[in-house]
Amino acid sequence: MSFLDMLRRACPAVHVLLAMSLSAAPAAAQPPAPAPAPAPAPAAAEADAPKLAIAPIAITGADDPLLASQLEQDLRGGLGRGRLQLLEAEAVARVAGGPCDDDACLGRLRDQLGAAFVLRAQVTVSDRDYTLRLELIATRDLGRAAESERGCELCGLAELRALTADQAARLLAKLETLAKPPPAFEIATTPPGALVFIDDQLVGVAPVERNVLEGKHVVRVMSEGYVPEERELVAVAGLRESLQIDLRRTPETLKLRGAGWGLLFSGIPLVLAGVGLLALDGEEYGGRCDGADVDLSGRCRFVFDTDWGGAGLLAAGALLGTAGTMLLLRTRDRGKTRLRARLGPTYIGLSGAF
Repeated sequence: MSFLDMLRRACPAVHVLLAMSLSAAPAAAQPPAPAPAPAPAPAAAEADAPKLAIAPIAITGADDPLLASQLEQDLRGGLGRGRLQLLEAEAVARVAGGPCDDDACLGRLRDQLGAAFVLRAQVTVSDRDYTLRLELIATRDLGRAAESERGCELCGLAELRALTADQAARLLAKLETLAKPPPAFEIATTPPGALVFIDDQLVGVAPVERNVLEGKHVVRVMSEGYVPEERELVAVAGLRESLQIDLRRTPETLKLRGAGWGLLFSGIPLVLAGVGLLALDGEEYGGRCDGADVDLSGRCRFVFDTDWGGAGLLAAGALLGTAGTMLLLRTRDRGKTRLRARLGPTYIGLSGAF
């Protein structure tokens, strides 16, 4: 028998104390659990996001500043999840000076704090019945952008605060829609200068930019000498859609341009030939102006007489070139016509693009 067995039989109490001490002994040391990572802070509102001012809450039927403060916290908590900039409550209260129930107050919040929207809240208390009314005002035109009114009968403070948070969440979606810039179309054409129609309404000459309503729209561009083009676009709030349309010439225009180039290139050789004949007029035949072929005045009988022929060719070439140029100008790409004269020591030139 071991010493421990003898000790257990002799001193049962010692055995019990020993067991208790073993069970209470600390476990083997383990590395401490890592501290939970801090929750990420909500993203700061964009610097160019519209500003929202929550006016001091008006409470009718009760005088409870603490209730107003709690309800404002619920509103700020619900609206703060959006991308709007919530103005500081102290700054709003200082400028508004009250529930902001007149246009002058709205103007001060707009001009002094840059508020694009103002939220006015009014709570009516009758015993344990509450009515919550919210008005969202756009300070640009002082018009109501949204409003809601909800009642809560036989409610406690917890139910009223839940109702306030719910209304704030519903209002947030409306606010985010209003805060987005209106959809817009940027329409350009090649060549530029085409008439642009949106839903059969003339909006200008390409390139043009125009704000539109959300939804489907039909864009149509037209230009003389080109096939009309039509596109269907969907406008989405906050998006600017760019559309580039390359216009195609009509078959008639292509024929006219072909004729213009043909006349122009037919007239150029005639002009050159006419200039050459005029330059040759009066020149002597080589090797035949001596002896009896020279009159008493010293003039040779054998000289070129090409003035009439040269003048005729020059006139014909000029007419053909002018007609071709006029056709090319008539069917030109707007903004692409360029004429350039060149003068050199031995030449005079005219170049252009039509």
